[in-house]
Amino acid sequence: MKNWKPIKLEELSGDTQKVYDVLNTESDLACVLIGTSYLSELLANMIQESFIKSNISGKLLDPRGGSIGQFSTRADLAYCLGLIKKSIYQDLSKIAVIRNMFAHKHVSLDFNDNNVRDRCGELEAWRIMQDKDAEEIEEPSLKQIHDLTRNQFNLSVILIGTRIHLGVLSKINSQNKK
Repeated sequence: MKNWKPIKLEELSGDTQKVYDVLNTESDLACVLIGTSYLSELLANMIQESFIKSNISGKLLDPRGGSIGQFSTRADLAYCLGLIKKSIYQDLSKIAVIRNMFAHKHVSLDFNDNNVRDRCGELEAWRIMQDKDAEEIEEPSLKQIHDLTRNQFNLSVILIGTRIHLGVLSKINSQNKK
């Protein structure tokens, strides 16, 4: 089996628009699975930059069975190594729960589901974009509820992804200065 390596940061940077398009245009299932996969790749990059240069890092990070190949494990490790802040870690943990809700449902799940709405409402990253002066809609339609929930998820993925991306770049730049 060929050694696994995370997608290069430059490629992930180029994919940001594609990910953003999926988050906004594809099915709810695609949105959640691809958004989470994107964050997982960014975490793999961040973690790999913290390791010594070795083929073993690819073995450990391999999603096909590496000991830190899973999204939740990567988030745990990134937090324990001090690579991400606690608030980002908590949101990543909530995103993992949302992803698992979608991935392990035998019938289609969407952002109208009460449990999904509750989990997306618990995310914190998107709140930076929240309009504090916006008027509350007394009885929002199902479409408005769906769109709000999806936007909470999407904005969280994009904002967390940007923070992780910047963290990886910062790590690379500091190593290049040594």
